[in-house]
Amino acid sequence: MSDTYMTADSMHVLQVDDTPLLDEPVGFPDSRGPDSLTLTTTDRADSALARLEGTAIDGIVAADDLPDRSGRAFVDAVRERDNNVPVLLLTESESVASDALSNGVTDVFRRDTAVGCGDLLANRIRLLVEHHQSTAIASQTRRQLTELAEQSNELLWVFSGDWTEIQFVNSAYETIYGRSVESLQANPAEFMTAIHPADQDSVMQAMQRVSAGESTELEFRITRPDGEQRWVRATAQPIVEDGTVARIVGASRDITEQKRRESERAAELDSPDTPVDAVPDLFYALDENGNLVRWNDALAAATGHEDADLASMALTALFAPADRESVRQGIETAFATGETAFEADLLTADGTAAPYEFTGGRITTADGSALGVAGIGRNTAPRDSHQQALERQNERLEEFVSVVSHDLRNPLDVARGQLELARRDHDSEHLDAVKRSHDRIGQLIEDLLTLAQNGEAALDSEPVPLQTVVEQCWQTVETDDATLELRTSAVIRADPSRLRQLFENLIRNSVEHSQTPHTDRQDGTDEQRVITPRSQSQGAASDLTLTVGELADGFYVADDGVGIPADERENVFESGYSLVSGSGFGLRIVDEIVDTHGWSITVAESDAGGARFEITGVEFETA
Repeated sequence: MSDTYMTADSMHVLQVDDTPLLDEPVGFPDSRGPDSLTLTTTDRADSALARLEGTAIDGIVAADDLPDRSGRAFVDAVRERDNNVPVLLLTESESVASDALSNGVTDVFRRDTAVGCGDLLANRIRLLVEHHQSTAIASQTRRQLTELAEQSNELLWVFSGDWTEIQFVNSAYETIYGRSVESLQANPAEFMTAIHPADQDSVMQAMQRVSAGESTELEFRITRPDGEQRWVRATAQPIVEDGTVARIVGASRDITEQKRRESERAAELDSPDTPVDAVPDLFYALDENGNLVRWNDALAAATGHEDADLASMALTALFAPADRESVRQGIETAFATGETAFEADLLTADGTAAPYEFTGGRITTADGSALGVAGIGRNTAPRDSHQQALERQNERLEEFVSVVSHDLRNPLDVARGQLELARRDHDSEHLDAVKRSHDRIGQLIEDLLTLAQNGEAALDSEPVPLQTVVEQCWQTVETDDATLELRTSAVIRADPSRLRQLFENLIRNSVEHSQTPHTDRQDGTDEQRVITPRSQSQGAASDLTLTVGELADGFYVADDGVGIPADERENVFESGYSLVSGSGFGLRIVDEIVDTHGWSITVAESDAGGARFEITGVEFETA
């Protein structure tokens, strides 16, 4: 018998009992799942088995002693037809109950308890059926993911955070490395023995960086058991749980053929006959894959990179992240149409961005095939790149917002609903851990949406009292027993909604990172007001004090927590960066809001040794 699935409105249950305890209608008004139970009742085992053959049944309630067969024999016959359908056995015998659970019965229910309490019995079978359906869906999902991985030409793998255990690998490992999956599972360090000796140090360093929480991508050579040498490009991403790298996921692919073509094309392009160093503008030449293979002294001087560095860098690394897609499209246009022109910010070695206009044309061989692209880049006058950057960002984020809000939220809502059902039937600390993971995923989704949508809507500035918006945020953010001090009565021009997002994320950041006792401070002469925290629970922030004050051209948010190490302050606004187990997008959202307003933000140490965020370039509203 094939698996059956209950409808959204009703669950079909077969009741096999000569004195049935369930009568229709049976409703579940408070259920997230089906809101009613449809019954098919028979008093004989043979009749019930016949109905199983032609009717989609979601669950069975059966007496332990039927007129034509014992309950045990009936269950055996059911299992010959369907090994999955949930069976709830009604009995008053402890020995029958114990024996039944070890011989195909899903659960037992005392018959004397069910008499007169049909709602209890109906609810029990509902929970059994919903648990069965949830398990079946999860199993099907795992099977589909495994099948999908096996269809990929890339080597997909999952290691433990310390690289000592291989948790998943697809069969592409055998194709690329020439070794069996079983041998890698038995010895997770096996893949290291295949790496070329000259590349082993760089691979080990990359592995250490990922174990420390950093994503990486690198290329290296491997030697197969038959002696053949291959090139591999691998990417690795850490999965952080509770502040610790729990797993490392990655993908590897064979790039040997690509490396061979690059070598051949570079040799053709590397002609000493062209006096490119005499060109005052930047000169560049790309191979057929869009990789930089030739340049002049002007390019090296403009970027501040040595020739050896440029030779090993990806082309996109020379440009600001926001412009990299435009660069790719510009290169593709040159190959497709024969010429291209685009603007992009060139990054120097110290991270400074400089605006350039690039033009280029396709280089072809004698037979007309594309050999590469060559062109020049000219520095352009200062321009208002702020609005252009926002427009480019909006185009890229529109699809991203759709995926996050629908394709991630919907499965999460389903998972939360199934978890709630499971906790009704069997609560445990393991389910608590699942709930925490769901909550963390939910916060990550909300932060991603906030980060994406900050660039979508136009800025709508108006006079906003800092005191009012901070107090509103304090009432909506979980602050434990932290204390708020307001030392400003200023009114600034800002977008109210985005300003509130800014303060909510700064407050949440201080609370999440507070780990040290509060240090008493003397009150200053500025206007000050102490607000009692809305939460009276004991937590990490029980002694934290957060201060919002006024600057000559802006405002600051400071706390007396552990602060941010000096060598980490330049990194805190990067996406995914976090010193705790948060989503790592909170301060990135703050930076985006500040940038959208045309303000500036810096991180320093507060007077109490905690963190201090200073927002400047703010326009004050005067009476």
